[in-house]
Amino acid sequence: MTRNYLVVEIIEQMKPSIKRGLQNTAYQEREDLKQEISLRLVQAANDMEVISFWEFKKRYDKRNRYQTRKKDQLTSS
Repeated sequence: MTRNYLVVEIIEQMKPSIKRGLQNTAYQEREDLKQEISLRLVQAANDMEVISFWEFKKRYDKRNRYQTRKKDQLTSS
């Protein structure tokens, strides 16, 4: 799967949520806001770094060790 395919898939899956959110917006501004939300989804997807599962696990474990250490320091003070 290409990144473009995934971006389109994400936008399609988000359409119901976007549509519900747009109901709280003035009618004349809905289309502009819908386009802005879609644009930001595309930008966010393009900014994402593609990593393997093992790289993700390594980063996740490292982050959890850091948070546990920090939590231990706060409780021992």
